[in-house]
Amino acid sequence: MANLTPAQRLLPPNRTPLELALAGTSPLELDTNGLRHLWTAMLCLAPLLPWLSWTLSVEAWQDAKSDDAKRALILNSIEIHRHKGTPWAIRLLIRSLGFGEVDIIERVGGRTHNGTIRRNGIFPHAPLISTWATYMVALQRPITNAQAERLRKLLPSVAPARCHLVALRYATVANSHNGATRRDGAYNHGSA
Repeated sequence: MANLTPAQRLLPPNRTPLELALAGTSPLELDTNGLRHLWTAMLCLAPLLPWLSWTLSVEAWQDAKSDDAKRALILNSIEIHRHKGTPWAIRLLIRSLGFGEVDIIERVGGRTHNGTIRRNGIFPHAPLISTWATYMVALQRPITNAQAERLRKLLPSVAPARCHLVALRYATVANSHNGATRRDGAYNHGSA
């Protein structure tokens, strides 16, 4: 019994002789090194990352493109779940997706055209619900319309339930009116 294969050593003490023989003749060699780090996001094997993210209920898993982004989302998922419903969770989710730092502007509802406000690009023109439960996310870099649509679907999962996202805004635009870029609908003029 001293010279058992690794697969045979994993069998329970009440194993049958048939189970012991089958485990000894198996052509598959069981590598348990990858299983040791299954719950560690930075050391987990890349093919097992989807299972780790599913176990931890990671938000926005489909939007992470690289292994490093997926590992960052897994590492931040516990903090995101702990702080759901706060502006901090919104910032962390957007940062984990690789969109950088953001500013969250709260209480931005629609303004009426009655001459009492200035058009400064912050407030939307359409009248919306009451302004106390509205917010806007100001990104530092441009995003595509598809990314903006995905962010609009993700943000309610971490934002306060009573709040309504009015707009995603960014200061720099990918397309300028210089004739060098072609308008294909991927980007817009600074607000999505």
